[in-house]
Amino acid sequence: MIEEKEIEYQDEKNIIILCTNFDYQNGIRQVSAAIINYDQRKFQITEFQDSEHFSNFESLLVQTNPQDQQTKFVLYINYPDLQTEKEKIQDIIGQCDIQSIQEREKKYFLEKNYTEDINKLLKKSLQQHIQESTLTSALQCLNCAVLDQQLSKDQSNFKQFTLEKFVLNKFMKLDLAAINALLIFPKQQDQYRKSLMGGAEQSFQTLVDLLDKCKTQIGSRLLRRWIRQPLQDEEEINKRLDIVEYLIQKNDLRNYLQTDFLRKIADLDKLYVKFYKVASNKKHNCNLSDCIKVYSLVENMNLLYQYLENQENTQISENQLLNPLFELQNQFNKLQSMIKQSIDLEKAKSQNEYMVNPMFSPALTEISKKMKTIQSEINSLKQEYARELGVEIKIVDSNTHTYLFEGKKKETDDAFRRKNHQKYKIISMKKTTILYTTEDLQSLVAEYNCISDEYTQEQKQVVDKILAVVSSYYPAMENASSYISQLDVLSTFAQLVVNSPTKYTKPDIQVQNNRINLVQCRHPCLEVVDNNCVPNDCYMDKEKSRFHIITGPNMGGKSTYIRQVALCVLLAHVGCYIPAEKAEMPVIDAIITRVGASDMQIRGISTFMSEMLEASCMLKTASEKSLIIIDELGRGTATNEGFGLAWAISEYIVEKIQGFCLFATHFHEMTKMGKEMKGVVNYYVDCVAVNNKLTMQYRVKEGFA
Repeated sequence: MIEEKEIEYQDEKNIIILCTNFDYQNGIRQVSAAIINYDQRKFQITEFQDSEHFSNFESLLVQTNPQDQQTKFVLYINYPDLQTEKEKIQDIIGQCDIQSIQEREKKYFLEKNYTEDINKLLKKSLQQHIQESTLTSALQCLNCAVLDQQLSKDQSNFKQFTLEKFVLNKFMKLDLAAINALLIFPKQQDQYRKSLMGGAEQSFQTLVDLLDKCKTQIGSRLLRRWIRQPLQDEEEINKRLDIVEYLIQKNDLRNYLQTDFLRKIADLDKLYVKFYKVASNKKHNCNLSDCIKVYSLVENMNLLYQYLENQENTQISENQLLNPLFELQNQFNKLQSMIKQSIDLEKAKSQNEYMVNPMFSPALTEISKKMKTIQSEINSLKQEYARELGVEIKIVDSNTHTYLFEGKKKETDDAFRRKNHQKYKIISMKKTTILYTTEDLQSLVAEYNCISDEYTQEQKQVVDKILAVVSSYYPAMENASSYISQLDVLSTFAQLVVNSPTKYTKPDIQVQNNRINLVQCRHPCLEVVDNNCVPNDCYMDKEKSRFHIITGPNMGGKSTYIRQVALCVLLAHVGCYIPAEKAEMPVIDAIITRVGASDMQIRGISTFMSEMLEASCMLKTASEKSLIIIDELGRGTATNEGFGLAWAISEYIVEKIQGFCLFATHFHEMTKMGKEMKGVVNYYVDCVAVNNKLTMQYRVKEGFA
């Protein structure tokens, strides 16, 4: 555990704080939480009930912890009173790679007078947040974090933050077991990778490795957030899919985005935070080079708008691409011309020197004239010495001496011997050149440096004024970051489809749909490393075939099959095409996995008990809208007991939960369930035995092995 009393806002990384409190109300576990996102200046609060497995709290951690190098995630927590529950929560937290965990006593979450400090920070008072103001326990969590961070003591934070309710079920539920079992993020993948590749030492990609070909850092961050927060809104999912479809069709536009526009975009998240600090009079490291980045951003957005205007636009592209970009351009109104007038763009482009345009300030203009006069005198001095010595002379810049004369070594050395050597002071002799100065040059340089310092001081005042003006546009920069990051992710999805040698299809997602139908679907990551990846169908009907029992030999492809179905469903809810010939499905509220069998010896938990706990959590979390993935349930104990366990859990899922379920098992007795229960169908992975050799076909067929 890392203990930190205060986290500096000036940290280059974004900071996200999650403050949670566990309590009991009428014997029911109640979780209250508040989220502070510094860069977005956003407060989010939520309250929800949880089971003894704390699956909702786990989902909250998965959705809010970005786990990227640019963000520092901090957890403030008041654990439950029961030691067993505290240990469960610590187990969940231990799997989440949280950088800083700070335990807080109960008294910090009981403050009654929390409105004053929070109201200081909100753009709109709590009284105007009717829904949020009823979440008193969550607001106490927010107050705890606000006081700990001393946000209300810094006047630059006043009236800067928004407040909204964090709706946990707004996104598909993905727990840590699902993330690890499906190899979504690059972590804890070695064991499954070896089994999938048959022990071969080949490279294998996680889902993020496959998808993240984004051209910007803001795009990569957004992609990870989308994967952690798959959508539940049919309309929003289809909006993303429609844009991906449009970009697939428009080759020129997609190539322009991928090879030109997006490559020129800076890290806008960091950029707008810099200017927010300027606008809020906070300590900052903003300079003219950042203004040039904003200028470049506006310039490139203008070019993109022209490019989009020349396309054959549909209603979708106009509403989601063209019109939002037009609004962005209006938000940057007059900024580009102001930067062009105030900063020397030519020097910035040709010499990477960021200076105020002297014509922008009368005082700078006058000082600049003096500097140019001295530079002219230095040039005249150079010509005089060149005639005197009879050699060619160059003026070179020097960090120590500002300006020096440079000549060819042999010619200059001979000239020094013929003329008055004492007049010329040699600074350094290189292999082919000599650097030297004179008293006259030193005198002019001293005068130049004095005026240059005066220029620097005057320029600093002008720079501060320029930064102040540009910083007033930080909300527009934030909006641009949101727009461009989405464009980056969606164009990356489109590029994935175009580059794939096999077909990706647009999934048909409808809330009222009662079936999952994947025709010739494939594992998106496996087919990248295995050109012979065998496609399979998956048809699940809510009434007739919602529960699939899959049998077959080891290494026959059962585990790969059930995972590829889950990954295809996940991709669809993120807004991406999926590797299949055809795909249709309802909106799924959770992907729940129970894969493998392991023990926790340190905690004194056997393999069987571990399976019991995982199964219990799975059954209490799943609903009729969930997709459940079960692989080899019941192998952690004796065969008869394991079969009994597998049968009982399957029966409960079929009759009580009635969600979609793929159940891979070695218990062939389970196939009897297909005859006894409505909605259960048997499938098997095919293999062929010839001349005492077993050949895996990797085909999933109806029936049983």
